[in-house]
Amino acid sequence: MDMDFMSYAEKHKEEIIRSTQELLRIPSIEGTPQPGMPLGEDVNKALEYVLELSDKLGLKIKNLDGYAGYAEYGSGDEMVGILCHLDVVPAGEGWTKPPFEGVVEDGKIYGRGATDNKGPAISAIYALKAVMDAEIPLKRRVRIIFGTNEESGWRGIHYYCQHDEMPTMAFVPDATYPVVNVEKGIVHVRLLSSGKADAAGDGKVLKVLELQGGHRPNMIPGQCTCRLSGDQSALEEAAEIAKALAKDPYPQVEASLDSGVLTLTVTGLAGHASTPESGINAAAYMLQALDRIMEAGYALDSSAVTQLVRLVSAHIGLETNGQSMGVGFSDSVSGDLTLSIGVLNYENDQAYVDVDIRYPVTKQQVEIVDPIKQAAAEYGVTVEPGHSQRSLHVPEDSFLVQQLLKVYEKYTGEKGKPLAIGGGTYARALDNAVAFGPVFPEDQRNIHREDEYATVDELLRNTAIFADAICLLAGK
Repeated sequence: MDMDFMSYAEKHKEEIIRSTQELLRIPSIEGTPQPGMPLGEDVNKALEYVLELSDKLGLKIKNLDGYAGYAEYGSGDEMVGILCHLDVVPAGEGWTKPPFEGVVEDGKIYGRGATDNKGPAISAIYALKAVMDAEIPLKRRVRIIFGTNEESGWRGIHYYCQHDEMPTMAFVPDATYPVVNVEKGIVHVRLLSSGKADAAGDGKVLKVLELQGGHRPNMIPGQCTCRLSGDQSALEEAAEIAKALAKDPYPQVEASLDSGVLTLTVTGLAGHASTPESGINAAAYMLQALDRIMEAGYALDSSAVTQLVRLVSAHIGLETNGQSMGVGFSDSVSGDLTLSIGVLNYENDQAYVDVDIRYPVTKQQVEIVDPIKQAAAEYGVTVEPGHSQRSLHVPEDSFLVQQLLKVYEKYTGEKGKPLAIGGGTYARALDNAVAFGPVFPEDQRNIHREDEYATVDELLRNTAIFADAICLLAGK
């Protein structure tokens, strides 16, 4: 059964690259629902693309009403699942390559979704084709399940779970090697403050014209903008206070004064909310700037913004561990809680921040949300829990974890140890699933930030690794 899948991948290199590029050219960000396309036209195009490709390669396919789809091979009562997602987060700012063209340069394929999660989806398809072409006898079916809104709510995978067969075991190539068997719980909360703006008559009052940063709760905002109007001298001082927060290289703080309007722009470093310490949060710094402006004796005309700034500066600041919010939890299985501001917005007399929290597996969601509600109430801010996902813990000695560690060892020569992460993968949608690949822990692939890429080498290597994993999990 020991096949050389690496040479198979090398032989099909051009096809694998081309298929990845074609999938990257579809900007599959969740859009407006259309008939038969519940997640919008572009996500639907991506789903149709992978199903058509799988069909062409001889795999059995099914489209589940535009919410999900699968490609399957083999026979048997039990099933091994490989779960991938076809949607992507918005491109965001700062790209040096086009985000939706699949440019290949110096052995790298650039594009939003190259690693998260389109490259791995293509590798999985060709891995299953490799096992099929090698005519390896299987005792379990293998099904690649394609989800459609992993980045924005999981309706696709939940639809699959409600309408189709659950895998006996599964792996999800949407994290890191060797194997991720623990994923923290996730909850998004909106801290919402309402209150009419007062008329700014006093020279010490600044009028908030705009306050906006971030795209999604699960992305660290790379940029944040605030526009204030008021007395010239007040604006000049506010500009100096904000600029004093700048550090080299980030955050950068720009302040421009024009016709009685001060525009503040904070540029940080975007990234994934599951590792908030890896980015520089532009929204958190902007709120800190506003807090310092208020500390200097200036008032904001909006009570909504004022309350929110006070709450955040007292209970979050630049922290990423929830300590000052009273939720600085940690456990030996999953490590520390993380907390990251994802979106900051002010309009129609309402200001809010969306916060992404990843909490240890030994805690329940209510233990996280209650202290936040308590802290917020003191400032007149309400808390609205949003998207949430349960935690995941598959024992290290399970068949699934042990077989995947064998594959890892075969390709690296190293004994792997399972990991705990804050990222949320489709593994937690099932009862017996873990994340496996597509990158090695030390690799940086710019997931959720500018110039995301995958290397051609890893696309091929993952094709071989996934094929070997299929053989160990599903083979006779």
